[in-house]
Amino acid sequence: MRAFNRISYLPGALLALGLFASSQTTHADQPAAITWKILEAAKEGIVQPGETPGGDARFLVQFSPWDLKQRTPLLVLLRNCGEDPEIVGKPLLNFDAYMAGKDTSPRYDPEWKPLGKRWRICPQTDALLVSPNDTAPQQVVFEVDFLRPVIERMSPRLEIDVYNPSESDLKLWPTAEELARHYRNRPADAKVPLSVHYLERKGSWVMGSYPEIYGSPSRSLLKGGKGTADYADVAKIMPVNLESFRRKAAIPADTKFDNLESIKTAMAEAIERGSAGEGEQICYPENPTKPTNALVAPQADGFSHTLTGRFSTKWTTDHSLHSGFGFWVDVYRVSPWAFLGSSWVEANGQWTVNVPNAKGFVNGQKIKVYYRSYNSYYAPQNEAGNKYWWYDPDWTVTGTSFNVGHRFADTDGGAYNGVGELVDNAMTMWSRLYWDASINPVPSSPIRFFFPNTWNNCGGSSPWSCASGNDLWLIAEHGVQGDVVNHEMGHVLNNKFWDNKRPAGSGGSHSLNSCYPTRLGMALREGFANFVAAWVGYPLRNVAEGGFNSGRWALGWDAEQRNTPPNCANGWENEVWVARTFWDLHDTRSDGDDILWFNHPGAVLSLYLGNGIANNGDPRDMRFYEDIYRGAASAGHAGFITDIFEQNHH
Repeated sequence: MRAFNRISYLPGALLALGLFASSQTTHADQPAAITWKILEAAKEGIVQPGETPGGDARFLVQFSPWDLKQRTPLLVLLRNCGEDPEIVGKPLLNFDAYMAGKDTSPRYDPEWKPLGKRWRICPQTDALLVSPNDTAPQQVVFEVDFLRPVIERMSPRLEIDVYNPSESDLKLWPTAEELARHYRNRPADAKVPLSVHYLERKGSWVMGSYPEIYGSPSRSLLKGGKGTADYADVAKIMPVNLESFRRKAAIPADTKFDNLESIKTAMAEAIERGSAGEGEQICYPENPTKPTNALVAPQADGFSHTLTGRFSTKWTTDHSLHSGFGFWVDVYRVSPWAFLGSSWVEANGQWTVNVPNAKGFVNGQKIKVYYRSYNSYYAPQNEAGNKYWWYDPDWTVTGTSFNVGHRFADTDGGAYNGVGELVDNAMTMWSRLYWDASINPVPSSPIRFFFPNTWNNCGGSSPWSCASGNDLWLIAEHGVQGDVVNHEMGHVLNNKFWDNKRPAGSGGSHSLNSCYPTRLGMALREGFANFVAAWVGYPLRNVAEGGFNSGRWALGWDAEQRNTPPNCANGWENEVWVARTFWDLHDTRSDGDDILWFNHPGAVLSLYLGNGIANNGDPRDMRFYEDIYRGAASAGHAGFITDIFEQNHH
């Protein structure tokens, strides 16, 4: 039987929380702790509805350290069973009327009740020690219980806490059970996902890889892609995440490579606005975004037809419908085949294509609408380079203003699971960088998002998530996590504005709780990527301690918590202290000696990105940026900048 390989991961800025990710110098990896491999598993079986003792499916997993240089055992805690996520939204009885402004408030069906959980995955062991010298590697049986019959695909998963015990602790508490009692209330050094993929149909289940269960894209616009569904057919039962359709995000106005011009403007704006301190007010808008279009836009001069619609995706993380923000729409005439126009899907899900008179399009002709996950900034694709997209059935256009209605792609158990979240994660970062930071991140060619990554080990022993140059690899579990996507995109952003140059000491393994006095380039780059994930996920700049660990953008580390390890001699030796320094320069919360912030919300980003190294391998660490930020602060504020650096273990 072929084994399925997966490895440990850390979500986004949890990235820093990992242990020992072996890294090639050309890669910026997610830190990793352990690798796991399925040794034995049935490929198919029968579903017994309800709770089934022993589960409906079982598989045996072997654990090993990710880093072959690991010297001491790792403590693995399997605290809880993994369960199907809760449904967040509710079906809306007046979705279209509410979004069009005809109804002033949403109406929900009072008789609708969310369906119960679909699955549970449980380990047969609570704790184990994974040693690099084990003659008999640690193995654990996992049970999967399908709780209710469905006709869909799913990925049962759970998170595993991993710790790197000190040698003294290993002597005091030599067994896994003793160490577990000692460590169980501490923040984990790594959060490791374990997931498997199933197709359930007609009372039976089949286990397989991501491509086997969710499918692989093809290159052809005629033969590839997946069909959309009509929201009207499921409106009474489809939960809707209404907030995603109402948020104030916007598509960037300039979506082309600008030859690095934006960073000059962004830095100038940052310096012009300067800094403010405790008791002062920010005198500039924090989120200067443009309004979205009306659902049915007026027909423009020189155009024969206005084609409109709304596009959404159903997410695996909350089983609810979300706006397809960031998807690109292409419209073609079917016969004779001809391109008619393109449009972005806006934050509220709507899109508009005006067809030029020169196209010769007339009523009664048919159109084909495609929804692409790729654009000038990012391009999700599989190993073969084939991209993800969906299409509508053919529409016969009956008037000069024609609406195809509300279409959606099921990326929750449907084809290409997780791509809906992946696109939204990436577009959210793009929108924030462009509108809030005045930075155009678009490279000369789109970032290749290889998703899901099942082949590139990123310098380790199993497929992993990492960035190199303008390429980014994401294992399936990472694409649905905004902080992971944005952390890796932060590395690509760094690569773009630094012309792929890396400071000295950028390679090798790294851990959240370790100090690296000889690898300051790694601490700097990883700390910046951690900060990017926090900056994108938490647009409000007054987040209190403890506020970074819940919701979609949960980091797994706290940008305001300074009473946790590591206790490095210098803050610039550790990536989390670097990230916390960046955050304190950005946030408006006064705590300790941090009583100052930069007025421009993108100042911390642009001043870092615009002051890169001259040559590959040049020494560079956070000490250099203390002078940069002191020089950009308002008159009399330089000392407050130094206070922030010193508070973060200067």
